[in-house]
Amino acid sequence: MPAPDRTEPLADDEYIYRKIPVKPGWYDPSVDPNPSPEAFRPREGDTTGLSVDRAEYRTIDQSAQGPSTQGYYVAVLRVGDLRANGIEVVPRPEGQNPGHAEIPGLTYENRKTDQSLEWKACLAHELTLRVEGPFVG
Repeated sequence: MPAPDRTEPLADDEYIYRKIPVKPGWYDPSVDPNPSPEAFRPREGDTTGLSVDRAEYRTIDQSAQGPSTQGYYVAVLRVGDLRANGIEVVPRPEGQNPGHAEIPGLTYENRKTDQSLEWKACLAHELTLRVEGPFVG
Protein backbone atom coordinates (compact mmCIF):
# COMPACT_ATOMS: atom_id res chain seq x y z
CA MET A 1 0.00 0.00 0.00
CA PRO A 2 1.45 3.40 -0.99
CA ALA A 3 2.56 5.77 1.75
CA PRO A 4 -0.05 8.51 2.26
CA ASP A 5 2.60 11.17 1.59
CA ARG A 6 3.81 9.41 -1.61
CA THR A 7 7.36 8.98 -0.28
CA GLU A 8 7.54 5.19 -0.63
CA PRO A 9 10.48 4.01 -2.75
CA LEU A 10 9.85 3.58 -6.43
CA ALA A 11 9.39 -0.01 -7.53
CA ASP A 12 11.45 -1.46 -10.38
CA ASP A 13 8.27 -2.04 -12.41
CA GLU A 14 7.14 1.58 -12.01
CA TYR A 15 7.13 3.99 -14.94
CA ILE A 16 8.28 7.59 -14.86
CA TYR A 17 7.71 10.51 -17.22
CA ARG A 18 10.17 13.17 -18.34
CA LYS A 19 8.70 16.29 -19.96
CA ILE A 20 10.52 17.49 -23.12
CA PRO A 21 9.79 20.97 -24.51
CA VAL A 22 8.85 21.01 -28.20
CA LYS A 23 10.61 24.30 -28.98
CA PRO A 24 14.35 23.49 -28.63
CA GLY A 25 14.05 20.51 -30.98
CA TRP A 26 15.19 17.96 -28.41
CA TYR A 27 12.86 15.43 -29.97
CA ASP A 28 11.97 15.11 -33.65
CA PRO A 29 10.44 11.75 -34.54
CA SER A 30 10.93 12.42 -38.25
CA VAL A 31 14.70 12.47 -37.66
CA ASP A 32 15.26 10.06 -34.75
CA PRO A 33 12.85 7.92 -32.71
CA ASN A 34 14.86 8.80 -29.59
CA PRO A 35 15.05 12.14 -27.82
CA SER A 36 18.29 14.08 -27.67
CA PRO A 37 20.39 13.66 -24.52
CA GLU A 38 19.69 17.39 -23.96
CA ALA A 39 16.11 16.40 -23.08
CA PHE A 40 17.62 15.04 -19.86
CA ARG A 41 19.82 18.06 -19.08
CA PRO A 42 19.26 19.37 -15.55
CA ARG A 43 18.06 22.96 -15.40
CA GLU A 44 19.20 25.60 -12.94
CA GLY A 45 16.46 24.65 -10.48
CA ASP A 46 17.49 20.98 -10.46
CA THR A 47 19.74 21.33 -7.42
CA THR A 48 18.85 17.98 -5.81
CA GLY A 49 18.19 15.98 -8.98
CA LEU A 50 16.59 15.85 -12.41
CA SER A 51 12.80 16.14 -12.16
CA VAL A 52 10.55 13.33 -13.36
CA ASP A 53 6.98 12.26 -12.57
CA ARG A 54 5.76 8.92 -11.26
CA ALA A 55 3.12 7.45 -13.57
CA GLU A 56 1.42 5.96 -10.52
CA TYR A 57 0.46 9.45 -9.31
CA ARG A 58 0.38 11.60 -12.47
CA THR A 59 -1.20 11.04 -15.84
CA ILE A 60 0.88 11.65 -18.91
CA ASP A 61 -1.36 14.65 -19.66
CA GLN A 62 -0.62 16.13 -16.22
CA SER A 63 3.10 15.57 -16.72
CA ALA A 64 2.94 17.40 -20.05
CA GLN A 65 1.61 20.63 -18.52
CA GLY A 66 3.85 23.68 -18.40
CA PRO A 67 4.34 27.26 -19.56
CA SER A 68 5.47 26.52 -23.13
CA THR A 69 2.90 27.66 -25.70
CA GLN A 70 4.34 25.13 -28.17
CA GLY A 71 3.77 22.25 -25.77
CA TYR A 72 5.73 19.23 -24.63
CA TYR A 73 6.53 15.66 -25.49
CA VAL A 74 6.76 13.13 -22.65
CA ALA A 75 9.39 10.39 -22.52
CA VAL A 76 8.34 7.17 -20.76
CA LEU A 77 10.96 5.17 -18.84
CA ARG A 78 10.90 2.16 -16.49
CA VAL A 79 12.59 2.56 -13.10
CA GLY A 80 14.14 -0.94 -13.11
CA ASP A 81 15.88 -0.19 -16.41
CA LEU A 82 17.42 2.95 -14.92
CA ARG A 83 18.59 1.06 -11.82
CA ALA A 84 20.12 -1.67 -13.98
CA ASN A 85 22.29 1.09 -15.45
CA GLY A 86 23.28 2.58 -12.09
CA ILE A 87 20.75 5.44 -12.20
CA GLU A 88 18.67 5.86 -9.04
CA VAL A 89 15.24 7.49 -8.83
CA VAL A 90 13.86 8.78 -5.53
CA PRO A 91 10.46 10.18 -4.50
CA ARG A 92 10.31 13.94 -3.86
CA PRO A 93 6.61 14.84 -3.74
CA GLU A 94 5.97 18.56 -3.78
CA GLY A 95 2.92 20.81 -3.45
CA GLN A 96 0.55 20.18 -6.32
CA ASN A 97 2.61 17.26 -7.64
CA PRO A 98 2.51 14.22 -5.34
CA GLY A 99 4.14 12.19 -8.10
CA HIS A 100 7.29 14.31 -8.35
CA ALA A 101 10.50 12.28 -8.19
CA GLU A 102 14.14 12.97 -9.00
CA ILE A 103 17.24 11.36 -10.40
CA PRO A 104 19.68 12.62 -7.72
CA GLY A 105 22.77 11.72 -9.74
CA LEU A 106 21.87 14.37 -12.35
CA THR A 107 21.97 17.92 -10.98
CA TYR A 108 22.60 21.36 -12.43
CA GLU A 109 25.92 21.49 -10.60
CA ASN A 110 27.26 18.22 -12.06
CA ARG A 111 25.58 18.48 -15.49
CA LYS A 112 28.89 18.69 -17.40
CA THR A 113 30.67 15.76 -15.75
CA ASP A 114 31.51 12.66 -17.77
CA GLN A 115 29.09 10.61 -15.66
CA SER A 116 26.22 13.03 -16.31
CA LEU A 117 26.92 13.12 -20.04
CA GLU A 118 26.98 9.32 -20.11
CA TRP A 119 23.71 9.04 -18.18
CA LYS A 120 21.95 11.61 -20.36
CA ALA A 121 22.93 9.65 -23.48
CA CYS A 122 21.84 6.39 -21.87
CA LEU A 123 18.48 7.85 -20.81
CA ALA A 124 17.86 9.22 -24.29
CA HIS A 125 19.13 6.42 -26.51
CA GLU A 126 18.77 3.25 -24.46
CA LEU A 127 16.26 3.70 -21.67
CA THR A 128 13.44 5.76 -23.18
CA LEU A 129 10.73 3.23 -24.01
CA ARG A 130 8.66 5.64 -26.07
CA VAL A 131 7.84 9.31 -26.44
CA GLU A 132 4.23 10.55 -26.40
CA GLY A 133 2.87 13.83 -27.71
CA PRO A 134 3.18 16.59 -28.46
CA PHE A 135 0.76 17.87 -25.83
CA VAL A 136 -0.29 21.51 -26.16
CA GLY A 137 -2.22 23.55 -23.59
